[in-house]
Amino acid sequence: MEDEETRSTKLEVAMIKPCRRCIAQMILLAGPGVVLSTIFLGTLLKLTFPYGWSWKTSLLLGGLLGASDPVAVVALLKELGASKKLSTIIEGESVMNDGVAIVVYTLFYRMVLGETFNWLAIIKFLAQVSLGAVGIGIAFGIASVLWLGFIFNDTVIEISLTLAVSYVAYYTAQVSAEVSGVLALMSFGMFYSAFTRTAFKGERQQSFHYFWYTFYASLC
Repeated sequence: MEDEETRSTKLEVAMIKPCRRCIAQMILLAGPGVVLSTIFLGTLLKLTFPYGWSWKTSLLLGGLLGASDPVAVVALLKELGASKKLSTIIEGESVMNDGVAIVVYTLFYRMVLGETFNWLAIIKFLAQVSLGAVGIGIAFGIASVLWLGFIFNDTVIEISLTLAVSYVAYYTAQVSAEVSGVLALMSFGMFYSAFTRTAFKGERQQSFHYFWYTFYASLC
């Protein structure tokens, strides 16, 4: 007979597995998908608006509008009983595309300010900012997970650690490394979601979830 804690742990692991299986589709939609959306919107703005904008300015606004937020779509899919895989892909893509959109926006913003990029420089910039941010996020995730191993049954310290590391990871990426802080924070959060859900059990897990749900709601 399984106790409630064991069933809860198995449920958390079961929720992670679909995300891992769909990661390729999420990356495809959030990466090339956002770039194509930026190009499409930028072209539409350039050809439609009578403001005489340059291509750089049009693509800058296109990058700002390129990310989608499918909250209503996901809610509708759940009401219609759509597959969990489809909902997982859309939700995961919506998390990733914000970071990608900021990287694309930063590129065109620097172009508008007068910096010049050839195709090789653009590819190098996107790779450096994106992969560097992801690497920083994962590195902080690994460090904090190892740190959590030295904390025993102290919910306040555990939650404080996750909050502090989140801010330090963002500052390190955005200010020190000059890469995308949002993308680093997203990578840090996804690493936590995949590898530390089962580290918080029982009341500690509930407190952890309630804190971050409340924190997120206070920002919205």
